[in-house]
Parts: sequence; structure tokens; C-alpha cells
Amino acid sequence: MHRLLAAVCAGLAVFAALQCVRLTISTQPVVIAAQPIAKGSVITADSLALRDLPYDEALRNVFHDCDDAVGLIAQVDVAEGGIVTSTMARASPVVPEGYTAIEVRLASSADNLSLGDIVTLSSATIFGEATPEASPDTDAVTLRELCSGAILTAKPSRDADGNTLAVFAMPPHEAATVLQAQEYSAIIAIVSS
Repeated sequence: MHRLLAAVCAGLAVFAALQCVRLTISTQPVVIAAQPIAKGSVITADSLALRDLPYDEALRNVFHDCDDAVGLIAQVDVAEGGIVTSTMARASPVVPEGYTAIEVRLASSADNLSLGDIVTLSSATIFGEATPEASPDTDAVTLRELCSGAILTAKPSRDADGNTLAVFAMPPHEAATVLQAQEYSAIIAIVSS
């Protein structure tokens, strides 16, 4: 009986040792948050770190290289030390709760805009009456602010007519104002400093 018990204990010790060796050999790099990452923010290299973790099939949708996650937009809040998965970050920003996203035809250039930029959308309004700044025979042009916090959620593109189209997220009442204004006047995006 003692010999049988000794053999079983020796077998368990060998099995446990092999498991430890397997776990130390089969590791994989995993991207973690080196500091808290807020939902909707652009992920920077400073906010990430690599950690070696034991290989596990459950970790197949995590980032294994920091460069793969840098520049993406956080879709959820990520706590410091939390693993960053492909479902937590993507190339376009999150539309905040209570906002709507609409396509806006811009008269201004969108080349310097980046995903997640917050801009002011304004329209040009022409008044027929003269102002002190305008001569009596010319129309006065003023800018009317339509939305002060529009978030660029998709890379700007051009339509068949060469117009710049950009998708912005904004509160619904401001979206309705922008949609109505773009039917009658030019919309420009002003980047805040």
C-alpha cells in the first residue's frame, strides 16, 4: 500500500512539474493599459504596455503588439492593467449616448481633421442690409454657429461632385439645424485651438 501511494504521489509530482514547465514555455505577449484609457479617447503608445501571459485560447482576440492598438479609439473605459482586446478599440470613435451621427457636406477642407476631432460647425449667412463693416452696395456675410461640439466619427470622403463629406456626431437638435442649414448655405468646420 505504501509503495502504491508513493508511486501515485511521484506521478502527481511529475505531472505538476510538467504543467509548470508547459505554462512557463507557452506564454504570449498581451497588450495592457499602462494607465486608465477613457472611452472615446485616442489610444497612445504611452498608455500601453506589453505583458507576457500564459497561452490561453480565451486571449485570441487581444492585441499582441502595442503598435496594433496605437491610434485606435477606445470604445469602452479601460482600467489600468486591463487587457486591451480588439472589441475595445477600433478606428472610429464612439457616438456618445444621446448623440446622433449625420453626414455633413463641408465647404471647408477636411484634410487636417483626424478621427475624434471636436469641431464647431458654422454656416455662412448673407444679409442684404449694410453694416458698418460693409459698403452700402455689398451684402454682409456672417458666420452662424450651428454646433459647437461636433465629433468627427468617420474619415472624410468626396462625392461624385467633388464635395467633401464627413460624418459628425452631435446632439439631435443641432443635427437637425445642420441638416437644414446645409440645404441653403455652405457649412464649414472650425477646429478649436
